Amino acid sequence: MTTERRENAMSYRTRNPFTFLMTFATVMAPSPTVTLSANATSVQVTSWAGRTVFQIASAIRPGRATGRPADLPSRPAPRPPAPARPVRANRAGLGEAAVLVALDLAAVAAVSAATGAWWVMTLIRAAAVPLALAAAGLYRARLQFAVLDDLPRTVLALTVTAAGAVWLPWPVLPPPDVLVVMLAALLGTRMAGYRLLRRRRRRSPGRAAIVVGCGELAVRLADALRHDRSYGIAPVGFVGPRTLAQPTMPVLAAADDLEQAVLRYKPLHLIVAFPATPDADLVAALRRCRRHGVTVHVVPRLYELAVGCGGAESVRGIPLARLRPEPVQMRRWALKRLFDICGAAVALVLLAPVLLLCALAVKLESGRHGVLFRQERIGRDGAPFTIVKFRSLTPSSDRESQVRWNITTDARLGPVGRFLRLSSLDELPQLVNVLRGSMSLVGPRPERPYFVEQFQRTYAGYPDRHRVPAGITGWAQVHGLRGDTSIEERTRFDNHYIEHWSLGLDLKIILRTVAAMISTGRA
Repeated sequence: MTTERRENAMSYRTRNPFTFLMTFATVMAPSPTVTLSANATSVQVTSWAGRTVFQIASAIRPGRATGRPADLPSRPAPRPPAPARPVRANRAGLGEAAVLVALDLAAVAAVSAATGAWWVMTLIRAAAVPLALAAAGLYRARLQFAVLDDLPRTVLALTVTAAGAVWLPWPVLPPPDVLVVMLAALLGTRMAGYRLLRRRRRRSPGRAAIVVGCGELAVRLADALRHDRSYGIAPVGFVGPRTLAQPTMPVLAAADDLEQAVLRYKPLHLIVAFPATPDADLVAALRRCRRHGVTVHVVPRLYELAVGCGGAESVRGIPLARLRPEPVQMRRWALKRLFDICGAAVALVLLAPVLLLCALAVKLESGRHGVLFRQERIGRDGAPFTIVKFRSLTPSSDRESQVRWNITTDARLGPVGRFLRLSSLDELPQLVNVLRGSMSLVGPRPERPYFVEQFQRTYAGYPDRHRVPAGITGWAQVHGLRGDTSIEERTRFDNHYIEHWSLGLDLKIILRTVAAMISTGRA
């Protein structure tokens, strides 16, 4: 083969490694022998002399997974999840929030007393207005304080409070002209309070932060935070591979050791500025770090086009989006447990006739076997628990119940069991698990230990499903991902639910589940 032909062959666009190896072997080894495995997942290229030129373990990426872990490539064993800790930056910012609450209370009380209001009305106003301001997010943790940025939220909070007070039998809020004076007083006290807090930040060392990334943007962002301490954040170093940019602080660790750096240096903030790390690995690492009580800020990609900049704060023209903490770290997470207890108790009372009919039908079909079926599943933080269901089929052994993936086509499945599984009525006894606290009404569906071990080695993000308690229904299930469906898609939907959790989302999922069960029963 001529030199020109070799160069032309090697200049071919070979982004696919399999194409590159086959092209290179064809050019460099005359008359090569290609050996392909039976399942087309490995390839070996042998030269005319019998010497192996190239050998790779996986040449063809497997297709869509449907819950059969033996057919999929294995990932390294994931680390056990760390228990979620309170967000430390929130506790560090409680002093600033307390100053703002005190100033707002003083402003409302002073205006109310100056207008000659009864002292009881003054106390009610002093309590109602700060509550409305808190609901509007005016006491949240922030990098910058600006009165003009607070003006729309302040006006909205006063308007909503006034609208709600109209329905009360006594005049809680003053007339509109006095409300304007109260708004001016709130803005004035806030202006003085913000000046005080900025001065306090400049005199303090600031809250420690680690910048994830070592590029030009990361260096520029770190320098801006160090030179202007009114942001309240003091970077202490970088994490990531060294780049052409000259870092102005030490590189504390490699990108793969981000969690170890967080545990060692104990920062309150992580600032992610375009690190040279695959997104899947970075997302998993940030989720683990967030469980240690660290607040994560991310520079949105393509921020020059205002992509992802809604609600982001700005540092010298660079937007920083503050990530939400883990759901179990939020103060309103306790409301979810209260919602679960009340919902499960009411459902058990209302569905008692349905539970009784299902139990009788299962007893008639299963004969001497029990009505309830108990099985070990994996719940929050990887802890095992015993799930309770109506028996739809009696397995031949405990081993079969743990490793058998799907029984939909099993000939032993009777008409009662098939109907219970199709309508999801076999899941109703799990309301008892909800009352015990091992499950929730809404959350990722729990899986058996055998499959959990397989899936978490196969699918990126699968261990992150265990950040919250398992649920009777979930975001993946209301989108049709139940039974023999893609585990990869289920993982994505479950993690989407966790990242966007709210009580409103839980209620939406429950209503969609009830509607699906009713439509299935009619069919």
